[in-house]
Amino acid sequence: MRLKWQVAVASAALTVVSGCTVAVGGTASPVPGQGPVVTAIDACTLLDESQLDALGYEANGRSVKENKDRLQTPMCLWNTKDDVEPRALLNVGYTTDLDFNEYIAGAVPKSEPQQIAGFSWTQYPSILSDDCVFYAILGDKSFAYVSVSEPPLATSCELAKKVIPQVAAHLPGGQDAPPITPAGPAKAEPGGPLLSVDPCTMLKPDQVAQLKNISPTGKKDTSSTVENASYCLWDDTDGDDGQKAFEVWLGPSTPVGQWPGAKGVTPTETVDVGGKKWGLFPNMGGLRVTCGATLAVTDTSSVQVVSGFIGDDAKTCDLVKQGLPLVTANLPG
Repeated sequence: MRLKWQVAVASAALTVVSGCTVAVGGTASPVPGQGPVVTAIDACTLLDESQLDALGYEANGRSVKENKDRLQTPMCLWNTKDDVEPRALLNVGYTTDLDFNEYIAGAVPKSEPQQIAGFSWTQYPSILSDDCVFYAILGDKSFAYVSVSEPPLATSCELAKKVIPQVAAHLPGGQDAPPITPAGPAKAEPGGPLLSVDPCTMLKPDQVAQLKNISPTGKKDTSSTVENASYCLWDDTDGDDGQKAFEVWLGPSTPVGQWPGAKGVTPTETVDVGGKKWGLFPNMGGLRVTCGATLAVTDTSSVQVVSGFIGDDAKTCDLVKQGLPLVTANLPG
């Protein structure tokens, strides 16, 4: 399979996104004796600033010109804004002068065509494992694509489908763009029963003793990444491999679905502890050795328990599951 543009995407993902080129107004005129002038496409014009803001991406994208020798369409790349999770790289491409069959080089579709915003969009495979890319064939030598990478593949596809109608509105024959639910929830004010709780009180000394290879004394700290959140860490005692530290996080202004590593991700399992429904996340944040569990306390506050295991994937969530009843018993209210 020869999806050459994806090599360019992989390289572009390692660079800092810079501003788009400016589209030049007016109509290009042919030179006498020559063929018609082909106007260069700036793919950064396929999303406007208000759309990007509502979708959660930075306003300035990196414009990449067409390169027919490499079968590379004009494209534009945007990074998510600093306060939006999950972090993602958005890539939009559009060409009016490239044969799709030559470009796709025999790749087999991953999905049935989906009718979105007036066009038929089909998912094709990518050389990037976390990249979800949909194509729409617009004409004999015209097609567009929308791709999102960096989150887990299922999440990337959800994000790509959210972008497609916005891009389609800028394509010839596309339908008007629907309203966008802004990315990221409004910030909640800290409050509720977790506001004045010390996270280290979430395990009593006799409870800590039940957790194998965990230090008896927890260390409290505040989060540098989750606003108003604090946590207590009981370190592991079995060296670099094996059991990871046990952590309890309290988020007095963090809705349950907004913890890093859990945003946009569906729990693989629900653990019921006395009627309290914990969502379990093996491989939390894409880390194979880390497991997390989250529990809503109110609509705008929640608790997170994190641990893991290095050297045996079957044990990744064992300590988290063992600790959930202990933590639940100490929750306020």
